[in-house]
Amino acid sequence: MASKEVRDLFVNYLKEHAHRITNERFLILDAAMDADGHFDADELYFKMKNDYLKVSRATVYKTLELMSECGLLTKHNFKGDRTRFETKYGRNVHYHIICMSCNKILEFEAPNVEELQDKVCKENNLKSIDHTLQVFATCNEKDKCENYKEHVAENGGN
Repeated sequence: MASKEVRDLFVNYLKEHAHRITNERFLILDAAMDADGHFDADELYFKMKNDYLKVSRATVYKTLELMSECGLLTKHNFKGDRTRFETKYGRNVHYHIICMSCNKILEFEAPNVEELQDKVCKENNLKSIDHTLQVFATCNEKDKCENYKEHVAENGGN
């Protein structure tokens, strides 16, 4: 369940931008903030449906977008994959390495990236407003690759 602070932040954002405040949106807020790792809208929708929570798919999509806009979630597009979300609120800045063989996502922190970004912006009289770093890679040993066998089976050997 989302904390009172998170709920208040979301309610204030909805009010400021003239969006409806509904129980359905609170159910989605709770489910998204409790989600582990990276998820897409359909995964969250089906999880909620399996948990017997009645929400519409369209409202899940719209609410996740609103949560991203107000800074509760980060929205990612990992090279051709569906849009994925992860909780942003209360987390350290981090980056991603995505295995193109099995879709495994590794997260890492690197403060030196932010320092370099700030230095380059300052040198060019710019102010950074956002950034992302995604590294696309493949596992060195595909037979030990975490999800490679399932990936091959799902994609017909591709």
